[in-house]
Amino acid sequence: MEVHYGYKGVAFNRPVVTMGVFDGVHLGHRMLLKRVVEEAEKSGTDAVAVTFDPHPRMVLAGNPGHLRFLTDINERIELLRETGIGHLVIIEFTRELSRMTASEFVETILCRQLKASHLISGFNHHFGRRHEGDSNTIVECSHRMDFRVTKEKAFRLEGELVSSSSIRKLLEGGNVERAASMLGYDYFLGGKVISGRRIGRNIGFPTANIVPLNEHKLIPSSGVYAVKVSVDDNPAEHIAMLNIGRRPTIEDNDGSSTIEVHVIDFDSDLYGRNMTVWFHDRLRDEMKFESIDALAAQLARDREMAIALLRG
Repeated sequence: MEVHYGYKGVAFNRPVVTMGVFDGVHLGHRMLLKRVVEEAEKSGTDAVAVTFDPHPRMVLAGNPGHLRFLTDINERIELLRETGIGHLVIIEFTRELSRMTASEFVETILCRQLKASHLISGFNHHFGRRHEGDSNTIVECSHRMDFRVTKEKAFRLEGELVSSSSIRKLLEGGNVERAASMLGYDYFLGGKVISGRRIGRNIGFPTANIVPLNEHKLIPSSGVYAVKVSVDDNPAEHIAMLNIGRRPTIEDNDGSSTIEVHVIDFDSDLYGRNMTVWFHDRLRDEMKFESIDALAAQLARDREMAIALLRG
C-alpha cells in the first residue's frame, strides 16, 4: 500500500475510491475496502481509500481532551495495509476543510484531484459541512460529474450493527471479547513502562506500570484481563494478566487509575521500554480485599485462569 499525505500531485488510474475515518478498521470497514479492491481489479484501475487526520471530532470539538478513539493514524495505516487497498490518501482535517460543502468536496477533491471513476460509500456515511452530505448527495454529484456510485449495505454480526461507536461502547463496558469479534482482531494498546511502587513485586506478582503512548487511546473499563504483550519491536508475544483500576486494597493509595501488567513468562527488566498489549478476555471486576494476603491469593487464581485461556 502506498501512502499519500495530501491529495495534490497524486496521479491515479481512474480509481475506485472510498472514504472515511476508519477508526479501528473493523469488519464493516474491511468489507467496504474489500469491495473497493474487487471493483478496481475488475476494471483494471487503482483501489484508493481516503481518510482524515486528525480525527474530525478533534478539530470540531470545543474541548477535545475527553475524546477517545480505537486507533491513531499510525495504527490505522498498519491495519489498512492488511486490507489489500493499493493507495491510502491522508487528508489533513482543518477548520477550513470542515466548512467545505459536500458537493464542493466531491467536485474539488474526489473528481478534480483524485479523478475518481467509481465511489463506494458506507451505508451511513456523512461528510461535508455540518455532515450535510450523504449517499444521496454523492448520487446527485455523480450525475453532474460523470462517476459511478455504489452504496454498500450495513455490516452486521449476529444481527448487531458493526460500527466504531458500538465497539467503543463495548470496550468502555469491558466486553473485550465482543469488541474483538467486531474488530476482527484483539483490541490493542501501546504504552511505555514507567517506574511504580513495586507493590506487586513484594507479593510475588511483579508488574509493569504502563502509560499509553496516545493520550486519546480508549482504555477498556477497570478490571482484570487476560492479555498478550510484546516488548519494543520484538514480535514475540508473551502471556500476561493486566489490571486497570485504582488498587483499592493498597494502603496510602492516591486513588489514581493505573494500568499494570504482570507478564507471566518474561523476567527481563521492562522499565523505560515500549509495550503493546492485546486484550483477550476479561477475568473479573477490580475488587477490594480484606488483606494483601487475600489479594495475593486471588492474583494466583487469576494467573492460572489467564494461563488456561491464553495457552488453551
